[in-house]
Amino acid sequence: MMSRLSLLGLLLALSLLSLRAEETFPLSLQARTAQGKRVYTAEKWLPSRTAIIVCDMWDAHHCKNAVIRETEMAPRMNTVLEKARSMGLLIIHAPSGCMKTYEGTPARQRAQSAPQASRLPDKIGEWCRQIPTEERAIYPIDQTDGGEDDDPAEHEAWAKELAARGLNPKAPWTKQIDLLKIDQDQDVISDSGVEIWNVLEAKGIDNVILMGVHVNMCVSGRPFGLRQMAKNGKHVVLMRDLTDAMYNPKRWPFVSHQRGTELYIEHVEKHICPTITSDQLVDRGGAPFQFSSATARPRRVQILLIGDSTTEASIPKKIAPDEPQFEDMVRMLLAADKDLPPTDVYNEGVSGEFIRRLIDSGRYDKSIATKPKADYIFIRYGINDQAKREKWQENFPKDYRELLTRLRKDHPAAEIVLMTTIPYGPDNKPAAINELIVKLAAEEKLPLFDIAPRYLEELKKGPNMLNYRRFSLAKVPENLRSLAVPYVYPEGDDPKIIVLDNRLDGIFGHLSGWYSDRHPNLAGYHVIASETARWLTPRMKDKFR
Repeated sequence: MMSRLSLLGLLLALSLLSLRAEETFPLSLQARTAQGKRVYTAEKWLPSRTAIIVCDMWDAHHCKNAVIRETEMAPRMNTVLEKARSMGLLIIHAPSGCMKTYEGTPARQRAQSAPQASRLPDKIGEWCRQIPTEERAIYPIDQTDGGEDDDPAEHEAWAKELAARGLNPKAPWTKQIDLLKIDQDQDVISDSGVEIWNVLEAKGIDNVILMGVHVNMCVSGRPFGLRQMAKNGKHVVLMRDLTDAMYNPKRWPFVSHQRGTELYIEHVEKHICPTITSDQLVDRGGAPFQFSSATARPRRVQILLIGDSTTEASIPKKIAPDEPQFEDMVRMLLAADKDLPPTDVYNEGVSGEFIRRLIDSGRYDKSIATKPKADYIFIRYGINDQAKREKWQENFPKDYRELLTRLRKDHPAAEIVLMTTIPYGPDNKPAAINELIVKLAAEEKLPLFDIAPRYLEELKKGPNMLNYRRFSLAKVPENLRSLAVPYVYPEGDDPKIIVLDNRLDGIFGHLSGWYSDRHPNLAGYHVIASETARWLTPRMKDKFR
């Protein structure tokens, strides 16, 4: 007869063999640095250690557009759930506030009967509106109005329709949307953070995938949402293509609904958890889910900015990535005028670029020709053309005309605007470049936007108010270098002190060359943005009224 010890050994061996036999599935997790750069991590997860939580995919919603988007997304989501279920992942359906509908069902009882976890996190049954990693971040969208993006007349009609069905127009959900199948033999139904945590712990689940709506509210904040899972030690990810936001494009930062969702997902990737896409589970090698044009709102005015480093604003984006940048300020200033249509502003400036390089490198074909058909294109080149293009006074106008020919072909409806370069300082050094730009605009019969006068006027308030400080650490006396440590950024073999304002002027301002970098700081770009909006406003009113 086999001894008890031998039997336990055999069971352990069989268990280990079973664990080794279970096939993992690969995932590519996307996170972001504080500056927004994507970071990818390849992982392999065990199906038996993984759950999918489907958040608030209700059968109805007070926002009609939210229902349209959810209905469009649900079939793809169901395909993912079917595949995941067949692989051995646990599916947890969490339609909050709808548990009465599922009373007595096996999937609901499975959640209720799970043993209490030995480790039950504090406040796991409560909403979580922020975790420590978010505390210093700028929240990316204004959702204080609830995020409704319906047309007011459509919304009123929808509320009446819901009431006629006997539903509460403010909270009309009664169950999960029928497009998502619930397998009563395997799945779990719960909207309780405690119950869901108990299930995860009982099944030894470490990995959690969240999908559903709405990412900036329920998906992140529910007791079973991203924040609770992340802060309490679960390896959680958001399936970023199978979610949606509650965001109204008429609120800050005045982007499209789709872009508002993207901005919040970027916030998740920076501060809460990584993300994945549905094609990693189904249709590998295919594409993530995308909403169709049927869900799009009225067309937005398209504005394209092209130029060199004085357009790109790479340093402000690096040092203050969460703050509104040049293109954001243009869009928001235009949105402040309620008589103007909404806009999208694309910044395609690149540091060090000049027109010949833009064309010959292939970047034009990749990044400019492929942009949505523009209504306005602002061009600001010249500084690098003068420094890097041979016979620049002869070739700069030729290159410019070649660029104009390409733009007219690829963006035939666009008003092309030639901009002067910004002054280096009160002496207006690039005057020679601007003379050529003024002449070219006249010859091509194109509008000229002369930014120089406004910029010069602002420089009178302080010659260094509009430029950042970027100074080689090697040029700082040895005894002062320790004072620069918090502000040093690696740049190859020559690390630099970089600040956007005057905070270090009292310490390093006496050093020769401290003020020599004349690229705009955020204040400088806000000047350019405000003047751009002021110049563009009457033209937009004439064109779109």
